[in-house]
Amino acid sequence: MDHVLRAVEASQREDSREDDANVDSSAAAPVLLDPRGTTFDSAHMPGAINVPYLSIVEDGDRLKFRPRKELMRVFEKAGVDVQTERQIVCTCGSGVSVCHLYLALEECGRDNGGDNTVIYDGSWAEWGADESTPKILSEDTSK
Repeated sequence: MDHVLRAVEASQREDSREDDANVDSSAAAPVLLDPRGTTFDSAHMPGAINVPYLSIVEDGDRLKFRPRKELMRVFEKAGVDVQTERQIVCTCGSGVSVCHLYLALEECGRDNGGDNTVIYDGSWAEWGADESTPKILSEDTSK
């Protein structure tokens, strides 16, 4: 979890200085991706980008990915460059659907080798339960 906490903190620092032309892109914060559906809206990690699980699988078969071109459009629509040199950290609710997101990135041509793309297996279940971690919470407490 420490690695993900550093990623979130770096993302927050980057957001606060995004107009600074002198920011070194090689030191840029990792990209945080989360495929949760409606639960993403109620609470998520600061800086996380939502790429809903249902957007990467076929409508009639949730065990089958959409075609590569459609996957690319899904990531582009979310503002995700799958070929970025920045590390991508994949997270979800409990560490299951995150694996689909990881594979969808690879299907789009991302080299997930080494530390290019990592899975935070503790995911929201761990992050949300830790009182010391920063969170973006919905104002609507009925969710």
